[in-house]
Amino acid sequence: AQRSARLAADIAEMERLIADMLAFARALKAEPPREIDLTGLLDELADKARQLGEVHWQAARSCPWRVGESAFRRIVSNLLENALRYGAGQPVTLELVCAEAEARVRVLDRGPGIPAAEREAVFRPFYRLESSRSRDSGGSGLGLAIARQLADAHGWRIELADRPGGGLVAELILPRAGGVVTATRT
Repeated sequence: AQRSARLAADIAEMERLIADMLAFARALKAEPPREIDLTGLLDELADKARQLGEVHWQAARSCPWRVGESAFRRIVSNLLENALRYGAGQPVTLELVCAEAEARVRVLDRGPGIPAAEREAVFRPFYRLESSRSRDSGGSGLGLAIARQLADAHGWRIELADRPGGGLVAELILPRAGGVVTATRT
């Protein structure tokens, strides 16, 4: 019984890995953008993420924006899932700043954060921080790689920073269509 349960878990892990690899490959193709209310979409994503833990999100004013919807969903869902998975069981905060030139979606957690020296490395396929390599923590090490590919394909960027008081801020920045993207990566 234990052996068959372990085999079933291995098969499930392989299926998830294959699905992640397919998503990674598809991420190289940008979908056409369409106008969507980011506030309404974030309402939906926050509700879904609440199945995994506590998410603080207060709907802001309407924020119509031209985005590739499935890419936006995948990126924000990944950022929320990571924050809930590695956020030390603390509530996660979701924020939206909608300005003329750009929209910013911020996911803030109170976990251990990511050392500055590894913030770019976590976007590489299969890269996992040493403390998160346990199979129990889930993930294939492709989530942020896929998020980065999707963001790049749409002219967006993802930034990671320390959260004042401890934790991590993951931010998705969406320039207004036709705006200049100035991504600086070190």
